[in-house]
Amino acid sequence: MKDQVRKVDNSILSDIHVSFKTRIIGTIFIVFSGLLLYLDKFFGYLGFESEYTFGYSNFSNFIWAFMQSIAPVLMILGMYMKPYKISFFVAIYCYGLQLIWIFSPQHSDNFLGYVFAIGICIFFVFLVFVIKRLIFHFEQKKNKDQEFIQDAKDVLEILKARVLEGNG
Repeated sequence: MKDQVRKVDNSILSDIHVSFKTRIIGTIFIVFSGLLLYLDKFFGYLGFESEYTFGYSNFSNFIWAFMQSIAPVLMILGMYMKPYKISFFVAIYCYGLQLIWIFSPQHSDNFLGYVFAIGICIFFVFLVFVIKRLIFHFEQKKNKDQEFIQDAKDVLEILKARVLEGNG
């Protein structure tokens, strides 16, 4: 049963070809996953308020918390549509601004906050690069090990054949 689940999971994440329209929709999902984090500010700018706060102190706080829950779901859905990778910068930048707001609210809406968010994007790109290099390195090592094992088996087969010839 576990093997069947792995087969299904691998087929979903494999490098299947998706249409241009699907990639665009996935890209839009990724961009929206970042932009939705600021829907509360957009509603505030428009003056949109509601009495439905669902236990939060005001409607803006409710929208902010709700979007914090919805945005990752949109990102996950978008990832299955093979979006253009550049779209992740929007989401990472927006999430970076959110992190800055959480840990340092005095820098969240000024120039320094935006610079920090760009720094988070650069750090993320560097991190992805390092992880991809590590994966490549480990795959190369695994391939070399498998090649060595196969060569050793071949040598053993040759030696076995010679020993059997000598005894026969």
